[in-house]
Amino acid sequence: MATRSTIGYETPDGGYVGCHAHYDGYPEHMGPILSEMLPADVAIMVNRGLTCGGIRTVEEDRDHTFFDKEPPNEPITQWPSCDRDYSYRKRLDGTLEWINSSGLEVNIYEPKK
Repeated sequence: MATRSTIGYETPDGGYVGCHAHYDGYPEHMGPILSEMLPADVAIMVNRGLTCGGIRTVEEDRDHTFFDKEPPNEPITQWPSCDRDYSYRKRLDGTLEWINSSGLEVNIYEPKK
């Protein structure tokens, strides 16, 4: 099932750069993976997605897939971007924030212990 999301990262000037991700965008899948990634690794993944039409999947083993045959995407610079089911922002301090498409409340992802 395609639960679409926007994955992005905080820039040093407080801005946001995000990219469309097509599959498995729900917090139970994305939360654990993105929370464990370093901000720089999220930035690398997002920037790669922007060059090739988006991110297809995000996987635990960093075997992410991309839409290599699509035209490049314009970066999403608005946080939160509520045009997808979920939006994620990896902060420079390593915190992962997420929001659903209703845009009612920003959540901080807390790994389950």
